[in-house]
Amino acid sequence: MLWILVALVWLIALGLTWAAFRRGRLRSPCHLDVAALGLLALATLGFFWRVVVGQNWMPADGGDLVSFLYPTYRFAAATLRDGAWPLWNPHLYGGAPHAGDIQAGFLYPPNLALFLLRPEFPYIALQWLSIGHVWFAGAGMYLLLARGLRVRRTAALAGALAFMFSDAFIVHFGNLNFNAVVSWLPWVFWAYGRKLEAGSWGLERPLANRKPVLSEVEGSQTCPERSRRIASLAQSAICHLPFAVLPGMLLAIATLAGHIQATLFIVLALAIYTTLWLWLHREDPRPARRAAFALVYLSTCLLTTFLLAAPILLPALQLAGHTARAGWSYTETAGYSLAPAQWIGWLIPGFFGRGPQFHWGAWPRVEVGYLGILPLILTGLALVLRRERRTWAWTGLAGTSFLLALGIYAIPHGWLTLLPGFGQLRAPARLVLVTDFALAALAAVGLDAVLQPWTGPAREAFLRYWRLVARATAAALAMGVPLAYLALLLTQDRDPAIVLRVSITLIAVLTFAGLLLASLLWLTARRGDWARPVTLAWLAIALIMLDLASTGAYQDLGDRDPSLSFEQSEIAAYLAAQPGPFRIDARTGIESLWQPDTALLYGLDDVGGLVNPLLLADAGRYWDGLGSRSTRLYDLLNARYVIARKDVALDWDKFALVFDSDPDLNMYQNRDALPRAFMVSQAQTVAGHEAAWTAIHAPGFDPGENAVVEGADVAVGGRGQVVSITAGPGRVRLEVVAEGGPALLIVSQMWYPGWRVWVDGVPYGQPLRVDYAFQGVAFDAGAHQVEMRFDPPLWRLGWLLAAATAGLLVLVGLWRARWALSRRTPDQVTR
Repeated sequence: MLWILVALVWLIALGLTWAAFRRGRLRSPCHLDVAALGLLALATLGFFWRVVVGQNWMPADGGDLVSFLYPTYRFAAATLRDGAWPLWNPHLYGGAPHAGDIQAGFLYPPNLALFLLRPEFPYIALQWLSIGHVWFAGAGMYLLLARGLRVRRTAALAGALAFMFSDAFIVHFGNLNFNAVVSWLPWVFWAYGRKLEAGSWGLERPLANRKPVLSEVEGSQTCPERSRRIASLAQSAICHLPFAVLPGMLLAIATLAGHIQATLFIVLALAIYTTLWLWLHREDPRPARRAAFALVYLSTCLLTTFLLAAPILLPALQLAGHTARAGWSYTETAGYSLAPAQWIGWLIPGFFGRGPQFHWGAWPRVEVGYLGILPLILTGLALVLRRERRTWAWTGLAGTSFLLALGIYAIPHGWLTLLPGFGQLRAPARLVLVTDFALAALAAVGLDAVLQPWTGPAREAFLRYWRLVARATAAALAMGVPLAYLALLLTQDRDPAIVLRVSITLIAVLTFAGLLLASLLWLTARRGDWARPVTLAWLAIALIMLDLASTGAYQDLGDRDPSLSFEQSEIAAYLAAQPGPFRIDARTGIESLWQPDTALLYGLDDVGGLVNPLLLADAGRYWDGLGSRSTRLYDLLNARYVIARKDVALDWDKFALVFDSDPDLNMYQNRDALPRAFMVSQAQTVAGHEAAWTAIHAPGFDPGENAVVEGADVAVGGRGQVVSITAGPGRVRLEVVAEGGPALLIVSQMWYPGWRVWVDGVPYGQPLRVDYAFQGVAFDAGAHQVEMRFDPPLWRLGWLLAAATAGLLVLVGLWRARWALSRRTPDQVTR
């Protein structure tokens, strides 16, 4: 039914735009653009056809799409369904800030729509979101090329296909949040470049219609003249800076998808392109003013992004300072760099095995940037036939991003990490997506140029280029293919794994040779004018689609729904029947049998979870410092049940088997586990965080009887008990009784800024930081009602900034619309 609705909407849009163009209501044939977007949708469905018809799943094992995003999104959807914002995740890592985890993505419009419309969505919905964003990237690229760079529509289609099916989108199919953010890259560039490419921004116009005054001839300016210049510049800024708001809004929406690295890549691409553009226009009039205005233009765009995305950016900035990444060295940042040995992947993507199942080499599998053989050849043609500023700007963007993608293999990436934010990001190889973006644009420019009517110099340049490609093709066929076969023959007596690798490489080399030969034939057809330009354009589109789909569509496919790995109904039913709250401990090396984030889907609480780069540093250090499960510090985690294999070795004086109905897993009860909340009568105050770490590891320390409190002097001596405890989304309610004097409540939940305490309805400030990583509240004797809420001030401040910015933009938009109407002539109004 959904497919029928989408097709119907597309047909209606096509019909309406065609009719409007025929009647003269549209100056340009927009119906052709609508048709092109439909063709890109068909190409996307054709590329992922095995996933679309339900034969296969992608990625094969689910990757991050199933192990991380699926349970994370389901948790957010369930919380929203219950009428609350998913600000705090009580189910993993002993409690963690969810709003600060920028990967959460619950404010991104497509995600939010899915969460609200179908909270219990199946895993296949995320596959469709990933497929949809591949199409969205192509649609944006098409509009950038056709409307922004003004190339012919067929060339724009070719460039869109090269970008949307380039290596990064295929490798990161399971990283939905990454693909979602970068799919907005061409849209942001299209909006950003509209005014940047326009030229003067009106900087010269206020001075062009007047004669120079005597003071200017003499080299000085009068105060009125200087004021006029300042006023003209201010007027220009008011008129033109609002154009920077649209790309800022688009980038803000992209940022909500939840991958800060991808957002920073777009910011970096805008900065590089703006710098290159200014350099290439340095000979134009008033370069200083042009540079100043470009800086303000870019800053306005980025400021708009920050303010509109503040609800997630401000909490994310706060969380970044509490994670282990805050102390990363460059060695950790440079992980997953693009090794020089992998550059061959630009021509032969399968040389080292493209999919994860067949990858081999001494370096990790990363995206290598493959976007097709013909697009690379067309990129060269753009440099040969279109030697203009715009071409060099895109070339500079491609070269700079590729140099940075090399990571540890080229020093500029190290300098990049000195900029705010980049020092906490790894996998620089992902920057090849920006390289692919620029090269795809150049490929479209090259195709547009080669299909133009010949001129003498252009034809000579093309012929020289054709001879170069012909020689490369001959070398590949005469040397590359025979050597690949020879390597296979010489390794027949080697280990089967070696034979398999050489066989895969042989197939990849033959595929490259065939595609190179096909590209040469296409160039030959253009050389001899064998067909009309429009026919050659569609042949180029078909060859690019054949290339990218044949080499990438069948990578990393599986024949089993990876979300079935979360099926743990028997264990979950047993745990649901136990009195709580309590936590489970599945950190026993059972990842192949138990998904680390299973607790999120079943509403359970776990001491751990999937490896998360945004894990609180205190939570990670606390676990790593336990040493064994026999220590009382382990009991403080409220870990009542351990899930492990049937042959696990545990402290049998402490753990007892309570469940063995699962064929692979058993469950063991920790008889010494401390409750989620309890009272202690003794407390030790320490001055700092490291002192607390030392104190909890002192011999004889028992967290069930004593507490280590950081900073605050706490007078305790009485005893008490927790009568009841009720936990909700970002909220804990307790009834406690203290007898014989003041007592200290310990809550087994990770301490983090943003929690607030109310005792008997009276605000009590933040919880105390106790036992290095946990929360505490001190009371006087008596019965008390305690409520703890996670209400981070930066979350509220972010919404305030976003709302104020949105309101201001609406007012500016209304003012500009009124101003534009006031400048229209009566004849224009009549028309």
